Amino acid sequence: MDTILKINNLSAGYGEECVISDISFDVEAGKKVCIVGESGSGKTTLLKAIHGFGGVTKISGSIEIGKDVLLGVVPQNPGGSFNPIRTYKAQICEALKSNNIDFKIEEVEKTLQILGLSDARRALSSRPYELSGGMNQRMAIATTMLLEPGILLCDEVTSALDVKTAGMVVEQLLEINRLRNTTILMVTHHLGIASKMADFIGIMKSGRMLEYGPAKEILNNPQNEYTRNLLKAVPKLKVS
Repeated sequence: MDTILKINNLSAGYGEECVISDISFDVEAGKKVCIVGESGSGKTTLLKAIHGFGGVTKISGSIEIGKDVLLGVVPQNPGGSFNPIRTYKAQICEALKSNNIDFKIEEVEKTLQILGLSDARRALSSRPYELSGGMNQRMAIATTMLLEPGILLCDEVTSALDVKTAGMVVEQLLEINRLRNTTILMVTHHLGIASKMADFIGIMKSGRMLEYGPAKEILNNPQNEYTRNLLKAVPKLKVS
């Protein structure tokens, strides 16, 4: 498999404050990677360093992204990314136009349907305040997918959702990966979600990557005590 993203000894932070240190891992094209850690572990800072927004400063190391690979970002709170009083159709059209992509209603509706929004016309005519948190999150994913990213960066996309809706979002991300072979890099505090969807898992704590590898190896034979404690905290975790 081709490496689509390579992080090499990355240290980064905000201003002069170093938040993450000596992070190294590779992501292969078409794979699903979850970076797991508690709040304050630095996983969101890592994601911001990769996509280049959020005021993160690279202190040392390197981030190599495959040639002509577009990064798509799905935020934790989609409400902060959309105008609450404009329709989704207007905002999606604007997002596509700014990236020189034609708005094709058939393609838009197909993407929304993949994400479980069967009444696509109604969703497009709605404004963010008219939809539930789960539906807004799926609209955010759909908008990003229409930009045809090579890598989808997901920042805690299930943390504000109830268990059932979070499960639906995970299933739909897996469907996107299956249908479009989109590489997914998700940061999450939920090891159960990582076990459900990831091909590779990284464990972060206090700004450092404690271990990284194939999901089955991390889940079945963790090398770090912190990872073992995380696994013990997940109720009824089953690893196939």
